[in-house]
Amino acid sequence: MTISYSISGRHRNDEAVRIYVCNLFKALKIQRLSSKQVDIYFRTKLDADTLGLCMGDTDEVFIDIAKTSYNNKLSFLAQMMTLAHEMTHAKQFLRGELAHNRDGEFLWRSKCARGYKYKNQPWEKEAERLEKVLFMECFPFHLDIK
Repeated sequence: MTISYSISGRHRNDEAVRIYVCNLFKALKIQRLSSKQVDIYFRTKLDADTLGLCMGDTDEVFIDIAKTSYNNKLSFLAQMMTLAHEMTHAKQFLRGELAHNRDGEFLWRSKCARGYKYKNQPWEKEAERLEKVLFMECFPFHLDIK
């Protein structure tokens, strides 16, 4: 069995996105997490002009990818780079590395993560470190992405 996923919303190249998502699952070593679900939504705009969001738990993850930010259309490849970043967070949730407590505060490896500035959050550092590597290794550049 393998991880289940869905992709919703309008995006440029369905075949490229599907191949890319499967490649990301493999690179992050979450492709064999059976009975887990990842739902990816391409949205026109996200709150606070965020490029992407990821929320979830050890069973299910929801990823939102913005198509515009600060009223500027994001390129397809910029959206795919954001997807690599958010997919790292998906791995963190599904593996229980990142979670929320009852008060909605982040827990990193079961410890309260209150007090971290955004760029110093360990889960963000990992996603930042991996996003370009994952993008370059996993995106199907051989496809025509008109």
